[in-house]
Amino acid sequence: MNGNRPSIGIEFDDKYTDAKNKLIDFMVALSKLTEMQKQQLAKEFITSASMTTSLEQFLNYMKNGGIK
Repeated sequence: MNGNRPSIGIEFDDKYTDAKNKLIDFMVALSKLTEMQKQQLAKEFITSASMTTSLEQFLNYMKNGGIK
């Protein structure tokens, strides 16, 4: 064939497929944790996300010369 293939709907790129596979791997790994481990992971995730948001806000503030 000439490399063309018929498809119906939306074709996703490799980044989408890779992200989807990583999400599936995450769900499988998460299902193997105990409840205590799941709670600890959730706390660590929330803390990391909060710190990242705070740092981004600070950096944006400094980019503006300290002006809101």
